Amino acid sequence: MTEQLEPGRVAIVGMAVRVPGAGRDLDLFWHNIENGVDSVGFFGRDQLTEWGVPDEVIDQPNFVPARAILPDAECFDGRLFGYSGQDSALMDPQQRALLECAWGALEHAGYPPIAPDGNRIGVYLGTGMNVYLLDNVWPNENLVRSVGGLQVLINSDKDFAATRIGYKLNLQGPAMSVQTACSTSLVAVHLAVQSLLTYDADLALAGAATIGPPTRRGHLFEPGGVFSPDGYCRSFDTEAAGTVDGDGAGVVVLKRLEDAVRDGDFIHAVIAGSAVNNDGARKAGFTAPGPAGQAAVISAALGVAGFHPDTIGMIEAHGTGTALGDPIEVAALRQVFDSTNADRPPCALTALKSNIGHLDSAAGIVGLIKVALALRHKTIPPVAHFTAPNPALKLADSVFTIPAAARPWEPIGGVRRAGVSAFGIGGTNTHVVLEEAPDRAPAPLRIATQLIMVSGRTKEAAEQNLCRVSEFVAGAAGPEHADIAYTLRTGRAALPWRATFLTNHDVLPHRGVVRADPSPPAVLFVLTGDGEWTGNRKNYDADPVYRGILDEGYAQLRTDAPDLDEDARTEAHRYLAAAALAESLRSRGIQPAAVIGTGTGAIAAACTAGVMSIADGLRLVTGSGHRIALRAPDIAVYSPATGALLTDEEAVDLQLWQRLRVLPGSEHIAPVVAGLDPVASVEIGSQVTLRRPDGTEFGLRALTERLAAKPEDRHARLLAAVGVLWELGIGGAWDPAHDEGRQRVPAPTYPFAATRHFIDPPTPVTTARKG
Repeated sequence: MTEQLEPGRVAIVGMAVRVPGAGRDLDLFWHNIENGVDSVGFFGRDQLTEWGVPDEVIDQPNFVPARAILPDAECFDGRLFGYSGQDSALMDPQQRALLECAWGALEHAGYPPIAPDGNRIGVYLGTGMNVYLLDNVWPNENLVRSVGGLQVLINSDKDFAATRIGYKLNLQGPAMSVQTACSTSLVAVHLAVQSLLTYDADLALAGAATIGPPTRRGHLFEPGGVFSPDGYCRSFDTEAAGTVDGDGAGVVVLKRLEDAVRDGDFIHAVIAGSAVNNDGARKAGFTAPGPAGQAAVISAALGVAGFHPDTIGMIEAHGTGTALGDPIEVAALRQVFDSTNADRPPCALTALKSNIGHLDSAAGIVGLIKVALALRHKTIPPVAHFTAPNPALKLADSVFTIPAAARPWEPIGGVRRAGVSAFGIGGTNTHVVLEEAPDRAPAPLRIATQLIMVSGRTKEAAEQNLCRVSEFVAGAAGPEHADIAYTLRTGRAALPWRATFLTNHDVLPHRGVVRADPSPPAVLFVLTGDGEWTGNRKNYDADPVYRGILDEGYAQLRTDAPDLDEDARTEAHRYLAAAALAESLRSRGIQPAAVIGTGTGAIAAACTAGVMSIADGLRLVTGSGHRIALRAPDIAVYSPATGALLTDEEAVDLQLWQRLRVLPGSEHIAPVVAGLDPVASVEIGSQVTLRRPDGTEFGLRALTERLAAKPEDRHARLLAAVGVLWELGIGGAWDPAHDEGRQRVPAPTYPFAATRHFIDPPTPVTTARKG
């Protein structure tokens, strides 16, 4: 499939937002967009006074008390990132929002938010002006003196927006703060795309945040200016008269398209081309828009993509809703998109500012996310408040229409394509061309019990995560459970408070959340080699490691020992089942510190410790060879005959293993367990039993008995044991064999704690206001 992909394409594989009216909820954000919801808020005098807005500002007749805000902008989950309360409060709220968005976007993409060493993950981010520093932090002179100027600088300056995230999330690719005013975040996307295409990075985060403190809620209207006289932004409308400020943040995770397809990533949309330029002096003034520059950057982006303008079905415009800006922008668009093709389908003009106001540095990234969602939903969203087009736009003879209501997005030439524009005060323009994601290859059907793993920095976060994930899994179809389990296991950080549950016919939470031991004691494998070896069909079908060992063993039996009697054959099968279960556990990150075994389980224990291969162990059990290679053990091996630790010399004594394989069950196992004081001993025969140091069972039967009204699911029992051990702090990466063909899916992301970390201004703010 990758051979058919166009070169130079970049996939959007993860997204995160904090936006007015929807918070962090991408689904609610799309609902608001699709339904033309206006999320701008209006404030009363008492609220404004309480927030520190000066009376002399409130009393001005042209003051408009409106802004699209984030209700929890004063909150931050500093504990998740290891920040003290003081550092959390000092930090620019814009950078705090970017930290949370970066974490959430990586999780949404199915990648761990704390990256492993050796990664090449780039970060390209920006912020608006840090007004919080001016209005709230700096006026608190005693606080500033106590913490020192360096700490204020590090927590406040734009230079540290990207590198802070690189440090906290261990992202080791390029980390750059981008600042081009209103086009900041879309320029960041362009730079991230370039870093991927030039192989400076293999994964990249791009975005921005703009958050003003409560002291900046409202604006001063001036005729002919940027701001709306009534607090409504009516992009392209006949009554358009200005925009409204808004707070928000957005981050996307980008990856080369061919790599994303190869790795089974969920692709929300594809970036086919992007471009950046500057107006230069070709406009009326420094703050004025430049139609020549805008047209040039759009043409350049289309050229990079290799798309004809007639194939574009939607443009997410800068769309400020101003008397000057909208006509200039449409004039620039017409230079590129006016067509002589009479059959050219109409192109929709949309503008997010009509929903959530002008997010300044973050405007472009949130517009990009809006378009990615529109492509996924195959829907053209409306422009809020739109009734009739501004006559100055001269749309009658153009290819453009302005949707007043959502409508199905019909493809052009079999594909849906869109453009997103952002133009910064000062003249830096950027345009990104998007295309809908390619069809996803079907994942291998795997309807089997799955282990779902969730965690949190705190008990409360883990409980919330468990609740959200349980509901999500319960609402998903059975074939999707394997991909969900894979995404949550490989795409999340393993935090201290943990919980697991099993899936099959229902969701099965158990035990609640528990705190993992940061330095867990040893795990002991006790291989008994007993029990009924049949009945493990579910393990065989669902577990490639288990299946592979049994297949090789059965083939060896047919070749080396075809004439075994029934008793000897049963012993061989029991040995293979125990050895395969031990390897299956190890392949799921459960590494024992010591092993002990009885009967044929003693030989399986020797294999687990690396004393002999599983194939040689089978020869020993069946008496079908003395061509057996013995090595010193990799981990501690205890003798079932004496309970003593075997020396290296004893471990390579073949006669010892010949004696131990016929030794009956031993009374020495319990003393070994007591002497090691393991966090748990894993009893491995024909199935897995997990025991506490006192010998009592963890109750895995109770954890699995509800799965179905049929014989016990031994695969579920094994997974339940893995889950309990992981909750205790024992476990690591799984063998990739378990994940062959699996795909990443968007699943619930971290439930950030809304903890207030905020420095209130000491006195009413009297600084000059924007506008």
